[in-house]
Amino acid sequence: MKRIELTPVEMTPEVMKDLEERELIIRLCPGRHKLAPAPGETLGHTVYDSNPSYGGHKLLAVTVNRTSFAAFGTHPDNEEFLMIGSPDTKPMYLVIALCMKDDLARKISAGSLEPADFVCLTVKYNDPEVSFFTMLADVPHGEAVAGTAGDTPSFYVTEPSDMGIEFTDFGDYELCVK
Repeated sequence: MKRIELTPVEMTPEVMKDLEERELIIRLCPGRHKLAPAPGETLGHTVYDSNPSYGGHKLLAVTVNRTSFAAFGTHPDNEEFLMIGSPDTKPMYLVIALCMKDDLARKISAGSLEPADFVCLTVKYNDPEVSFFTMLADVPHGEAVAGTAGDTPSFYVTEPSDMGIEFTDFGDYELCVK
């Protein structure tokens, strides 16, 4: 038997970049899939789609440059948030309703919506304790950035490849950050 003795190397950006250039991996690192949205716009780009024979799945790179929660809504299935990003960007907020979409719609219709119905998270990147999670189906949520100068934040989302979004009709209400 011939032994193949391998010498371990440090996992450096250069080593990982080489593996990517060899088309062996896709790096998920700050700025790697950063897009260039215009002011008032958020862009998403599919990094890959899974083979449908193994079940539909895709990885999205998302870059946010919108100060309003215009894309606030729900999905009919779960999605993973991978808050891998640079902490040296504009602050990004993730607002999550503290109820499911039907309850939120009832509160909007009844005119009883209030700040206590939401949590507004200032996104923290690269922290294994808080930065990677699954948003469950039908949980209303949306992202926006602070209206300050600075680089636009990016992160990753995995979700079923054919899943859409149902936007929340806030009627006369508008979400904003203090």
